[in-house]
Amino acid sequence: MQYIALPNDDTIAAIATPLGQGGIAIIRVSGKESIDIFRKVFKRPEGSRGVLDFESHRLYKGQVIDSSSDKSIDNVLGVVMKSPHSYTGEDVVEIHCHGGHLAPKKIIGILFEAGARPAQPGEFTLRAFLNGKIDLAQAEAVVDIVNAQTEEGLKQAELQLEGLLSKKINDLKETLLDVLAEVEANVDFPEEDIDPLVKDQMLVRTEGVLNELKKLIETYGHGRIIKNGIYTAILGKPNVGKSSLLNQLVMKDRAIVTPYPGTTRDFIEETVDIKGIPLRLVDTAGLRSTTDEIESIGVELTKKKIYEAEFIIALIDGSIGLDEDDISILKNLRDRIAIIALNKIDIPQVVKEETVREFSPDLKIIKISAKQGTGLEELKIAIYDTLLDNEKVYDGTEVILSELRHKVAIQRAEKSLNSFLESVKRGDSPEFLAVDLRYAMDSLGEITGEITTEDLLEKVFSKFCIGK
Repeated sequence: MQYIALPNDDTIAAIATPLGQGGIAIIRVSGKESIDIFRKVFKRPEGSRGVLDFESHRLYKGQVIDSSSDKSIDNVLGVVMKSPHSYTGEDVVEIHCHGGHLAPKKIIGILFEAGARPAQPGEFTLRAFLNGKIDLAQAEAVVDIVNAQTEEGLKQAELQLEGLLSKKINDLKETLLDVLAEVEANVDFPEEDIDPLVKDQMLVRTEGVLNELKKLIETYGHGRIIKNGIYTAILGKPNVGKSSLLNQLVMKDRAIVTPYPGTTRDFIEETVDIKGIPLRLVDTAGLRSTTDEIESIGVELTKKKIYEAEFIIALIDGSIGLDEDDISILKNLRDRIAIIALNKIDIPQVVKEETVREFSPDLKIIKISAKQGTGLEELKIAIYDTLLDNEKVYDGTEVILSELRHKVAIQRAEKSLNSFLESVKRGDSPEFLAVDLRYAMDSLGEITGEITTEDLLEKVFSKFCIGK
C-alpha cells in the first residue's frame, strides 16, 4: 500500500463503523474543505431559522440531500469539530446516519461527489500523528484497542494510548540528553580528560537508563502473548473428546460432537480468553492410521497444524489403555510447549499418570471431563502457568512492550549505550562518545515517531482499517 504524500490539502472521507445491520453508522470527513462539503449535502429541518454557521462540537439535526435529484437520503445528526480541537487536528465532520448497508454507502458517495476523496486505511490517525495530536506509539495503540481480544490486552492498549510508554521513553531520552550535554562540553578540549566526578555521574546516569531499558525488554514476552495470543492445537486420536473440550472452553456448541470416531475432518478455530491470554484454538482431526481417503487428508492437515502451533493441548482417553496412536502423540510432544489433559474422568479410569509420564516426563498432566466440564478451571490455570513460565506477570497498572519494533529499537539503544560505557571507561575522545549517545537517542525516538521514515509510517498505518 502506498500512502499519498502528507501533509496535503485533500479532504478525506470514510465510513468509520462496520457495514451491516445496526442502529447507527458514522461517516467521518477530515480536511480544510470538510465543513464546506458538509454544507453542500446537509439540509436543516423545515422551519429552521437563521444562517447555518456551525458551532464546534455541537450536534445538528437534518437531512443529507442528493444534489443531483434534490432528494433526501436519510435523516441524520451532524457534528463539526473545528481545527485544532479534533482527532486529526484538522476540521472534522461526522455524520451519524442510520445503520445498514445502503444509507451509509449512498451518503459516502454523495460526499465524494461533493469534493472529498476516499480515505486510505489509517489515514485519519496518520493525520493525527503528523499534526502532533498523538505520537507513533499512541497511534499503534489505537489499532491494539480495536483488535484487543481480552480485557488485559485492552487495558495495556489504553495505557499506551494515554502515553505511558511514550512518557517513559521521553524521560529516558531526557536523561541521555543531559549526559550528551556533558560530553559535548568536552569536545573543544579533546586533549584533556573528562573530570573524574563528571565521568562517574555520566556512568551512573547511563547505567540507570540501561537498567530501565532492560526492564522494558523483559516485559515483551508477556506483552506479546496478551496482544497476539497463542496459536493452540487440540491434539488427540479420534473420539478422545477434542471437540467437547473446544465447546467447553468457548462455552458454546461450536464443534459437532458424536460418539463416532472421525467426525472432525475440517478445522474449527475459535479464540478464548484464558485469564487474559487470547488462546487461538484449533480443533484438529483425530490422529490415527486410516484407509478413509477424506479422513487421511484431515490427518495430514492436522500434522501441519501441529507443526504451526505454538502450544499444544494433548488429550488422552483415561478410560481405556494407551495404544500406539496415544504413544506416538505423547512422544511427539517432546521439545514442544504443551500440556496433557487426561480426559473422561467421569467414568472409571484405566490410564495412570505414571504411565503417561514415561513418555512425556516434563509436561503437566491435568485430569478433566470434557463432557461434564470437570477440571476445566484447573486446566486453565495450568495453561496460563505453562505459557507464562519464566515470564514475569504484570498487574495491568504499568505499561509493557507488545510491539516487536519497540523491542528491537530498545535493543539497538541498549547496544549503543553499552558501547558508550566501554568507550568512557577506555577514555575515548568525546566525539566518539557523542556518536553512541546520539544513536541510542535516535533509536528510542523511533518508538514515538520523533525519528521516522516513510517506510516505517507505511508499515505502521497499513495495519489500520479504513475510517480509523
